[in-house]
This record gives sequence, structure tokens and C-alpha cells, in this order.
Amino acid sequence: MAPALLFPAMPPRTRARSRGYTLLEVLTAIGILAVLLGIGVPNLSRLRSPYVLSGATRQIAADLQAARQRAIARNIPYRLNFNTSAKTYTVERQVGGNWVTEGTTQKLPAGASLGTITPSNQIVFDTRGMVAANATIPVTVTGSGTRSVTVNVLGKTTIG
Repeated sequence: MAPALLFPAMPPRTRARSRGYTLLEVLTAIGILAVLLGIGVPNLSRLRSPYVLSGATRQIAADLQAARQRAIARNIPYRLNFNTSAKTYTVERQVGGNWVTEGTTQKLPAGASLGTITPSNQIVFDTRGMVAANATIPVTVTGSGTRSVTVNVLGKTTIG
């Protein structure tokens, strides 16, 4: 007997095209995504804190260097005036006997705070770019610790 007779010809099957996802598939995907986001989002805030600390200290150091350079270039005293409770500081120049704010008040990034600044909350650069005493500005971010910006009497700024 010929094989064609044992197995009669079957018409080719045509599959219906899938036109989307079922409601169950969508709800399952949303559930998995919600669980992953619930686990991952709190961890992202911990990853951000070292960058906040680094950014805050670099911002202060850059503004200290800019104030020093302006004091030398313009031959007038400049200072950074820190407000530790508001977590802000201003760059000021001396005009006559008064201090005039130059630019806007600078805010620290969210999550960063200032510690006790020694010797005072004002770091004054004279016309040669020098300060009267070594100054230290501690910056703290919860979860990352504390780093300090230091200015020596010659006006050199370092982050430690």
C-alpha cells in the first residue's frame, strides 16, 4: 500500500495571529515590575549620597578658589559668608567699609549640611589671596559621612 493512502492529506493549519496580550499577562508583568521597583528604589537613594557629598565639597572648594582669584585680580577683599542653619553661603566683596553680595546665595545640594566652621563662618581673602588663619568647612551627608574643605593661610584649597 502506498504511504499516501495510509495518511490522507490534511489541510494545512493556519494559526490565528495574536493581536495583543491577555489581561492576565499584563497584570502579571505589572506585578513583577512593582515588586522590582519596591526593592530597587530605596537602594537608589543610598547610591546617590556619595555623589551628593562629593558635589557639595567640590562646589564649596570651587567658590573659594574663585573668590581668591577675584580678590587678587580686583585688588579688593572677598569673603564667603556661611549660614550653617540654612545650609547656604554667599560670596561677598568689600566696597568701602561694607560687604556687598556678589551673585546669588548658594545652596548646598539636598541632603548635605554644614558642620561647625573654624575659625568662623566667614572666610576672608585679602588682596593677595591669603586668609588670616587656616579654615575648615566640614560637609556632612547622612549615609556617606563627612568631608572637609580646608583653606590654608596662603589661600590653597583642599578637600579631605
